[in-house]
Amino acid sequence: MTLPEVPRSAHDPSARLFVLALGVLIAIALAPVSIGLATALVLYEIWVRPYTWLARKIPSGLAAFVATLASFVLVAAPLIWLGHHLVARLPAVRAAMASSAVPAGANSAAGNMPSLQAQLAQAGGAVTDRLRDGLPALGHGAASTLVNWSIALLGLFYLLGSASAGWARVARILPLSPAGLESLRVRFRGITQGVVGGTLLSAAVQGVVIGTGFFLAGLPDPAFWGASAAIATLVPVVGNGLVWIPALFLLLLRQHYEGAVIIAVFGGIFPGIIDRVVRATVSRHVGRVHPMITLVGALAGVHVAGVAGLILGPVALAMFIALVEVYQNEYGSYREPNGVDQSQST
Repeated sequence: MTLPEVPRSAHDPSARLFVLALGVLIAIALAPVSIGLATALVLYEIWVRPYTWLARKIPSGLAAFVATLASFVLVAAPLIWLGHHLVARLPAVRAAMASSAVPAGANSAAGNMPSLQAQLAQAGGAVTDRLRDGLPALGHGAASTLVNWSIALLGLFYLLGSASAGWARVARILPLSPAGLESLRVRFRGITQGVVGGTLLSAAVQGVVIGTGFFLAGLPDPAFWGASAAIATLVPVVGNGLVWIPALFLLLLRQHYEGAVIIAVFGGIFPGIIDRVVRATVSRHVGRVHPMITLVGALAGVHVAGVAGLILGPVALAMFIALVEVYQNEYGSYREPNGVDQSQST
């Protein structure tokens, strides 16, 4: 016996509940790689214009591959360069730390202190023990970063080839007018470019300032350490302190107090001011992002997503506010069929 077909309305609550529940389950399953997927969207907004220009000259698939490869090289090349030169300079840095000693004319209080070599050995042992204990967490974090970065690059490649069709499907789901959808798309591109541009420009300026501090303090290789500080600025929590704090301690051990003050100012004070001014200025002018959104989004993003959170956090928070604004523009006031704005009536 064949059961009769029961017609279902397009607005059947059970159908909506099923789709919503399925979407929640998929979101939970994709949570471990959500950072990679979000990074792919950000990379797309950065590379879509170069890809469009390149696709006019070569096949679209090859253009997408070139853009993806360029994105990988621009991230990997500075890290490889920094790692290579740091490894090459470690023996010299270790020798400089070991050769630093309290001058012979030091006061009795300094003379009663344990030898500097013993203190350095003890500190080095403590650091080694901490690094050893933290290796499992470090390895897990590196593996997670590698997976998310691979997903971001794959996502960028496929988005460049089919983003217009994908956006058309998303646009049919969102309860917004064509004008609202276009406004949201333009805002997303501007916010992404503003946040990325502000973050990278801020890191570059901070690197120049710290390198200038190394030069004024009389430390060797100021250009290299300035470039290293620019890259280290993107490291969560510690940032470019990885570069200027050891230099500050070295100058204090050598009792070069003038140079220590210069490093403290150019490394500890100026970069924080520069970061807030440069990043907020670029984000506001390019993406119309309020400086407070940039700051709060970056702090929250780093806590959730690590290095990627410096960009994903402000972009996500700014896009939420942009979505609220677009929604309010379209549904903020209710009008009766006769055109009377009920939100203004009492």
